[in-house]
Formats: sequence, structure tokens, C-alpha cells
Amino acid sequence: MRNYFKYLFLVLLISNVSFAQKKGKEATTTVEAKTPNWVSSRPNNGFKYIGIGVADKSRSSDYKTEAKQNALFDLASEIKVDISTNSVLQSVSTNNSFDQNFNSLIKLTASDNIEGYTMVDSYENDKQYWVYYELDKAEHAKRKEQKKQNTITKASNLIALSFADEKNKNFSAALKKRIQAFGILNPYLNEEIVFDPTQSNGIKNVFELTNLIQNQLQTITIVQPQVIPVVKPYQPNYNPIIFKVTTANGAALNDFPFSLSSDDEFLKIEEHIATNSSGEIQLKINGVEPQFQLSSVTFNPDIEKLIENDSIGKTSITILKQFIQTPELKVQVNIEPISLFILSKESNFSKQLPTNMIEQYVEQKFNGQEIKIIDNIKASDYVIEMDANTAEDISNDVLVSNFKLNLAQLTINVALKNNKGEVLYKSLVTDIFGYANSSEKAGINAYSNTKLKVRLSESLFFMKRKMIIY
Repeated sequence: MRNYFKYLFLVLLISNVSFAQKKGKEATTTVEAKTPNWVSSRPNNGFKYIGIGVADKSRSSDYKTEAKQNALFDLASEIKVDISTNSVLQSVSTNNSFDQNFNSLIKLTASDNIEGYTMVDSYENDKQYWVYYELDKAEHAKRKEQKKQNTITKASNLIALSFADEKNKNFSAALKKRIQAFGILNPYLNEEIVFDPTQSNGIKNVFELTNLIQNQLQTITIVQPQVIPVVKPYQPNYNPIIFKVTTANGAALNDFPFSLSSDDEFLKIEEHIATNSSGEIQLKINGVEPQFQLSSVTFNPDIEKLIENDSIGKTSITILKQFIQTPELKVQVNIEPISLFILSKESNFSKQLPTNMIEQYVEQKFNGQEIKIIDNIKASDYVIEMDANTAEDISNDVLVSNFKLNLAQLTINVALKNNKGEVLYKSLVTDIFGYANSSEKAGINAYSNTKLKVRLSESLFFMKRKMIIY
């Protein structure tokens, strides 16, 4: 009997295990069977927009957020982008085919601003997470139209405020508000936008707004100086050249940014600058190369810099630039060589020599592409002063008594001055000697000594370094 019960227990145990295994298989089959139809077959609803997103679990720990973003983008893609024939974007289309970059931009913007959607279902397996959203088409149209009208009202208020700024001669504030008004309308540029003229100071649509911005920019003027500014090549530093910037009625343009460009490669300039509180702008020069001619610099109103701290996107500015042209304001700068005056006194035993051999050598060293020798000291940028004279060397008496030779020493005082008379460099050139059977001939031979050019060249090098920096 005892063996019988043992046998019965084993039979029941095996039966329970088999039943559990069978139920487990059925449960697995049941889970797999619950995969919703919308995962494999996209639903079709004439009254709803559909958005389905999926994310790979292995690619991101935040896969649910990724799936939601994909679903909203899918939802936005279902909302057809119709471009009105009276829209701003229609005006920048080519051959009636609107640029796909802007088309994608509208959809991306729409995906960030969709409201009123609901999550219908979600599903996940070991590898993926799926989410399913719906948006009522009528509700979406109603919300969008209300949001559009609110945006147009906000833009109208900005335009009205811009006229108040203009009346108060605040050019920058007025222009910023008008650009901001254009920017906040970006999501609706594919549609017709009409302002209430009573709210927007007479501006009726976006095209009139862009014309307003264009006309305002066209009032910017750079006051040309009576004398064209002059710059010299290879200077260690340059004083900024100041210009006055005005707008309509000669009003100063304060605190306004510009981008600058040189029309040739000979002027190296700062490329971004703004007017100060007095409406003055400084042309900052970093370098000048010797190409002696009139050189032009172009000033462009920098509207990107003007609104860089605002919420207006770069895309809005890109579209705006399709309708406006920022004025190119040119100024001229005259590149001239450095003018040098040489003042040389050359004597032999205090007697003035008929020819200035040292001066001729200095002219050969300096007269070139960067430096021009002139004969008007008042018009010069720099002056080189040289005072050369010979005298008997202290060993002269010994040489005369022993070898019947005279020894003369040549001494040259060298100085470089600027046009204000300030001494920039000075040196004393000595240890240059001449031998002959008379003192006068010994002095002349000192001027002909090859060592003269070597010793003098050292001073000339340092003087040139004061005048130009390569």
C-alpha cells in the first residue's frame, strides 16, 4: 500500500509539472499575440492625425522620450504643409517648387509646438518601445488658428512699439522690434498673414514689414571726412580711424553693430565693431601692406549681432535676408609709403665735405617699397640726423714719428626722430679709421673704409625697426 501511494504521488507531480510547462507556453503565446495591430499596420482615421514612434532600447536609456519625439515628428509630418500663394515662403520658392529645407523646417517647428494630442497606446518588447498618439484635426485647426492670431497680435504690438522707438530716435530698438516681429511669425510664413493696420501703425502684411526694415536700414549713412585718412605700411600700431554714423535727419546712430571687410588684401582690419554712444565708429587697423593706392573698407549693418541675445533664430534671419538687402557703406583709406627726411652733415677735420657719401649710402638702404625719401622735413614722418666728423687718433703722433703715417678716426652721431621731434633712437659710431701720409687724406680714407658700412648698418637696422615692423 505504501508503494502505491508513492507511485500515485509521482504521477501527480509529473502531471503538475507538465501542466505548468504547458501553461507557461500558452502564456508566452498569449503575450506575443497581444502585439497591437497598429505596430505592424498603420491606422487610418479621417478625423485624426496619427503619430507613431519607436525607439531601440539598446541605444538609449531614455528610449521612451525618444519614441515620443519620433511620434510627434511623425504626427507633424501627417499635417500637410500647404504654401499659400500670398505667403512669404512662396516668394522665395524656385520654379513653384518650394525649397525642401524650409519645408522640413516648418515640420520641425510644428513638432515642437503641437498641442492637444493624446496617447492612444504603447507597446514594448525586449528590443523596442512603441508609442501611438492621435490629434483631433478639428481641434488642431482651432488651436492653430487661435495661436496664429495671438502671434499676429503680438507682432502687431511690436511693430507699433517700434514706431514709438523711432519717434524717440532710438534706431536700434526700433529695428530690433521689427526683426523680432518677423521672427515670431516664422511658424506661419507658409500661410497668408494679415495685420490689423490699426494695431500695427498702418503695416498690413509681412511684405510691408520687410519693406519697413529695408527702408530703415537704407537711412544709415557714414559721414565721409573732408580729407581721406592716410595709413602707412608695417607700423607697430595704428591709431583707429573714426567715422561718424548717422540715420535719417542726421541723427547719430548709437550702439549699433557693423561687420567690416577690406576690399583688398592690403588692409588688415577688425571685422566686427559697433558705434559708441555718440554715433562714432572706429576703424581698427591691424596691418597695412605697401600697395600705394586708395583702399576701400565696406561697413555692413550686422543684424545678426543686433539680435544675438534675443530669441530670434538664425533661420528667421536667413529668410528675412531673402527680402532685404543690407546697405554696403564704403569708406576710403589712402595707403602711402613712409616719408623719410635725411639730414646729414659730413666733415673732414671740421671742414664740410662737398659730397655726402654717408647720406647716399643711407638713401640706398632705405629708399624702397615701404619708405620714400623726401626733401621736405615738415612733410616727413621720420627724420634721420647724422653728424660725421674726423679727428686725429690718439695714436697719430706715434705713427707719424715712426712711420710717417697719419691716423684719423671717424665718429658719427646718429639719431632717429619722429615728426614730433621726439628721439626714437640714437647711437655713436666709432672705431672707423683711415691711414695716409697727411691728416686730410687719412680722414678721406676713413670715409672710404669698408668697416664704415658694417658699423653704420647696425644703427640703420635698429632705426628701420623703429619705422616698420614686418
